[in-house]
Amino acid sequence: MLIMPSRFNIGNPRVALWARISPGSWLGILGLLLLFAGLRWNNFNAPLTPDEGEYAYSAQLLTAGIAPYQHAFMQKPPMIIYSYAFSHLLLPDVFWAPRLLAGLFVGLATVLLGWIARLEFGPGLALPAMWLATPMILFPGLAQFAANTELFLLLPLLAMTAAYVYSRHHGYSPCICFAGAVFGVATLFYKYTALPLVLFLWVNWLVEIYRLPDGKIFWRSVALSALGAVAAAFVILGFFLIRDGGAALWECTVSFNRYYLNTGTFGLAGLRENVAVLSRHWWPVMLISSLALVKPVPRTGFWFGLLLCAVLSTGASWYGQYYVLIMPFWALLAALGIRSLAAWAARRLVRPQKVIERILLGCLVIVLVLPDLLWLTYPPEKFVAESLTENSPLLVARLAATRVAGLTAPDELVCVVGSDPELLCYARRRSPTRFVTAYELVFPSPFKRGYQLEMMRDLQAHPPAMIVLTRSWLSMESPPSELFGYIQKTLAEDYRRIGGYVMSDQKLQWIEPLTDREAAHSSLTLFKRNPSRGDAPAPVN
Repeated sequence: MLIMPSRFNIGNPRVALWARISPGSWLGILGLLLLFAGLRWNNFNAPLTPDEGEYAYSAQLLTAGIAPYQHAFMQKPPMIIYSYAFSHLLLPDVFWAPRLLAGLFVGLATVLLGWIARLEFGPGLALPAMWLATPMILFPGLAQFAANTELFLLLPLLAMTAAYVYSRHHGYSPCICFAGAVFGVATLFYKYTALPLVLFLWVNWLVEIYRLPDGKIFWRSVALSALGAVAAAFVILGFFLIRDGGAALWECTVSFNRYYLNTGTFGLAGLRENVAVLSRHWWPVMLISSLALVKPVPRTGFWFGLLLCAVLSTGASWYGQYYVLIMPFWALLAALGIRSLAAWAARRLVRPQKVIERILLGCLVIVLVLPDLLWLTYPPEKFVAESLTENSPLLVARLAATRVAGLTAPDELVCVVGSDPELLCYARRRSPTRFVTAYELVFPSPFKRGYQLEMMRDLQAHPPAMIVLTRSWLSMESPPSELFGYIQKTLAEDYRRIGGYVMSDQKLQWIEPLTDREAAHSSLTLFKRNPSRGDAPAPVN
């Protein structure tokens, strides 16, 4: 008679799954859910950032059957567009739907992190790793609340990692390699810079399979991994390959980004700045995670290797969201450091190790949340006012979009001159040009002049019903370019100024009509095309 192990109790699976969770663990799970919600309660519906607006606009094009990259310049691979499009299909009239989906992705990734910690180091490490990762992903001061690429990327990254860890503990299987390859390709098509992480994990995985006595399983694993990678890439890229062979996607995400890497956004200065911010607020986390190297338990070196690869994947960027990738692995190592310190303290204090671990974890979570305490007390309106003060167009983009939508028909074109594509998303209007941000138009690259000429040709061929001029454009155009002069000439000859937002009494106020003096200080100005002007501007050479 075949006797199944108790963990495979198929007679009453609910008992087998839930009965092993102690009341204390249930309390820890409840507290974790409250912490997760508490960190997001006042920022989930904040105005979209320019990056979010760019993704949201591309997603709107995609859901309408229009190809991004060809009609919306995007530096990121297509998975972020699919994510935003999916969120908009679920909640089409909710502009912050991507934040909800990103929160779900982060929540599932956190659960996977706990499962990984349990498989690798035992059940006592699951909840500590999850408790630490939850505030760490948002950074000090809740700086990473936006639904950026990195938040979505965490789920396929940790799913790939979980597939590898599961295979280590439950037997290597080519089918699991297939699933891991699918998750790995999805990770890369969120951000190419995740390549060091994906390569490190896959090299370790395949080397371990290669060392098995059965040589056939290695080649089956390689074959199914390749099949999974090709299948995932075909599904992700198929739409763009059919449209133009992927030429526009390659131009935006590879060719242009080669020069974007040399713009000063990446370098040791950016790494030092972000490490300084983290160490200033979270130095106890750095200290206690380093204790994992003192008499390290097996597999500690592998996880430090993943942490190092995550640091490499940041590209030493100035932008904080790039460092979200390091947080799950750092949290896992910090949990290991807590266990190591608690074991040492328990021997000397003659106290239960579990009690000491919980005290240390509580102290460390307080350290992590301390920089956010003031932010957590703000109502949503004050959070927005305090966190987005430096980018005033964001504060008024929704209101301005309402005015734009009222002055234009749904099929009319609207051009946003600046780096505020969120206005197009709010207004649900199409741009006459694919350049919905100013970055690629002003960054020094061999493409710069060609892109500016292309935008001028777009405006000439398809004159928009409205032009929105934002302060982000004016601040980047130094010295003024040929495109800048062309737009100013076009506005003067073919458009009339409607109104704009001007800072008055420390508040942004809509003023209509604007005087020339007020227009010079306007953060966002609307221009309507003159109906009497039927002739197009002079041809662009």
